[in-house]
Amino acid sequence: MNSTGGNGRPGRPARLSRERIAEAALQGDVATLTMRELATRLGVSHSSLYRWVPDRDGVLDLVSEVMVERVLPEDEPDAGSWLDWLTRLAWAMHDEFLAVPGYAAHVAHPHRHHPESFGRLRGRAIAAFRAGGADAQQAEENWTAFGLGVVRWLAAAGNAPEEPPFGRYLDTLLRGLLHQDGDQRPYRQAEATTSAAAPRSVGDEHLLALTRNLTSESAKARERACETICDWVRSFDRREVRTLASLLASAAVLEQDETCLESELNALGELSVTGFVEAEDIAALRRLPRESVQVADVEHLDYLIEEFF
Repeated sequence: MNSTGGNGRPGRPARLSRERIAEAALQGDVATLTMRELATRLGVSHSSLYRWVPDRDGVLDLVSEVMVERVLPEDEPDAGSWLDWLTRLAWAMHDEFLAVPGYAAHVAHPHRHHPESFGRLRGRAIAAFRAGGADAQQAEENWTAFGLGVVRWLAAAGNAPEEPPFGRYLDTLLRGLLHQDGDQRPYRQAEATTSAAAPRSVGDEHLLALTRNLTSESAKARERACETICDWVRSFDRREVRTLASLLASAAVLEQDETCLESELNALGELSVTGFVEAEDIAALRRLPRESVQVADVEHLDYLIEEFF
């Protein structure tokens, strides 16, 4: 007699399945999830759970399968819908990732993506950029800026009561990606084209370049972007200042490099004197542990907190 009932495999409780394991994992904070906690949540023994998944990483891979399925739009992007498709994808990521504590922070780290699931997401997003007129290389680059930028933003926002203004950030990011001429100059060259008589703005192309570098996995690229922000602080318009301030605050919360954190706080200080920054733009900064800041930089953090909160 089959003690598991139905068509269950011998030795495996019929009530367990990959889908049930993933759903149970999604009910708590995935950043602190343990196999023992998950087994208790499912009402099964620790050893029974290991028959289905090899370890915690295996559980998180199942979670990613579910999450990618939830956020991917059902329709295929085309020349008329690609921008709307990407917007819907980004907002679905916003809603679903933030609904699961710890998930955005998990996938924001390098090599934490489930290759198969996120490969699907990447492929569909690249197809959207190709539908919008990008060539293969541009589409890859745009996906890197779009995907990493959205995920890092969400990782910093977490479940804070006041999230950074995601809608404005997304709008800026996508409008920057509309430029597909393939002949964009390095953003430092904007200094040569900005005159005293020109309107106060660096333009979406250069703003996107800064965004890409602030969300780069390279500490050197992030630091260079911060230096450029300080150099250009008088050239940004209100929208650009608020977008960059929001991104810098989010980046600071996630920052692991002390030198980069110093640069990010310095850049925020420079932006704050423009008069354009609002408290909601840097709300994420309140979650930056004071003890994680070097003694020499605590003054910068204290100034920003006192000035806006």
